[in-house]
Amino acid sequence: MHRVLFVVLLTFTTTICILAIFQEELSAKFTLLEHTQSSWGKGQNNNVPSYEEYYKEKPRPPPTAHVPASGNGSHPVSASLDLKEEAISRAGNSTLGFHAIYFINMKNRYDRADAMALQSYIAGIDVIDYPAVEASQIDPAGFPPTQRPGVLKLGEKGCWRAHANVRQRTSCPSPHFLTLIKTLPPQIWQEMVSKKLPPVLIMESDATFDLNMRPIMSNLNKHFVEFLKRIDSKPVHDPSWGSPYNRALSKTPPPNPAEHRVDDPWLSEHWDLFSIGHCFENAQDKNINLVFPDPSVPPGMKYWGRDLNRERVVRRSGGIVCTTSYAISHTGAAKLLLRSAMDLDNPIDLLIRRMTLARDLVAYSVQPPIIAQWGYRGGIGMDERGAQSDVAGAGGPHKDTPADAKMDGWKDVKKDNSIWRNKAHPEEVGFEKMALGVAWDRVMGQKSGIATSMWDYKAGNK
Repeated sequence: MHRVLFVVLLTFTTTICILAIFQEELSAKFTLLEHTQSSWGKGQNNNVPSYEEYYKEKPRPPPTAHVPASGNGSHPVSASLDLKEEAISRAGNSTLGFHAIYFINMKNRYDRADAMALQSYIAGIDVIDYPAVEASQIDPAGFPPTQRPGVLKLGEKGCWRAHANVRQRTSCPSPHFLTLIKTLPPQIWQEMVSKKLPPVLIMESDATFDLNMRPIMSNLNKHFVEFLKRIDSKPVHDPSWGSPYNRALSKTPPPNPAEHRVDDPWLSEHWDLFSIGHCFENAQDKNINLVFPDPSVPPGMKYWGRDLNRERVVRRSGGIVCTTSYAISHTGAAKLLLRSAMDLDNPIDLLIRRMTLARDLVAYSVQPPIIAQWGYRGGIGMDERGAQSDVAGAGGPHKDTPADAKMDGWKDVKKDNSIWRNKAHPEEVGFEKMALGVAWDRVMGQKSGIATSMWDYKAGNK
């Protein structure tokens, strides 16, 4: 009798445990499904920083619990005032309103990983660090054909593949991504095409931005949607299976006007690529633009001869040079993947430029750019190491700074508390408070500079 009772009790306990595990797995799966389908734009929406001396933070509406769908069941109705404010707010969240922010970096560039960690930390941005394609991973047999053999450098080939093929890491940068990381693609362009993923923002390893990046992006979003309205933007051709915007199958796609949407703050169905960080842009379509106020823009900026008085310009792109930072939709990823797979005849930025000039890409951009490139100050030994660029060189090991190197730049480091500078000319940098430039003061929270803890050549090593 005791043996029978023991078996019954053991069976009952085991059944309860199995049911509990099954319930937990089901709950996790439904949570992942819901997050993937509808919550990618939320990010960390609390404590959005203000422009400090620029703007006073306005009260924001509470997060919207439900976004009603339109008649066709796939697109939300015209945004109300509260939904508009929420959409603008999400464009300034920790992922800047995108599915994710990817940071492409060489595995041996610990310095750039550290720099990105510091500036994203103090600016409140969640960035996923992904390894770039190394020279040892490049095999000619695995690369597309080209009508210009021998033109692309090894670093340029690796740069192209890094954007098309970014491998997933097993770690994540913040608790916000503990759920999201499980659904992230192992390859950006490829997986965006096959999974029809929402838009992502890509940053290269030397990207730098303003300390107030989040409110700057919210401000941009407000005027970007207004710009799309003014030019009567329509959704781009979407050749993916079942899309209502496949022009080969439907000559009368459903209406999808440019209205603020909390589930897609940047209205990614209206564009292929949106550049917010580049070095140069051509004049084509420069008059298709909207000039809007942005107090973070330094004085003295110009737009094709026009003086900008604390203003920024969102425009139809004329073809960028440099891919410092850009957002891409799954339609844009498909176009870039197809074009580069058929003829890899240019570095990635010039490939994008040529496709934009040919109007194969529906691309937009901002001037002056919101994200720029950083480099090291001269005279601190980093030029001698070849540390200013990973693309221009042929890769491989670098030499250390020689003992007799010119080191007169350190006096400026002690004065400004920063080893970093903008690579571009001052008139091309569209922000004043470079996050890396103020990192010392923000992290240390004190007035004493780095010189107080540095080696003193006169006093010796104390």
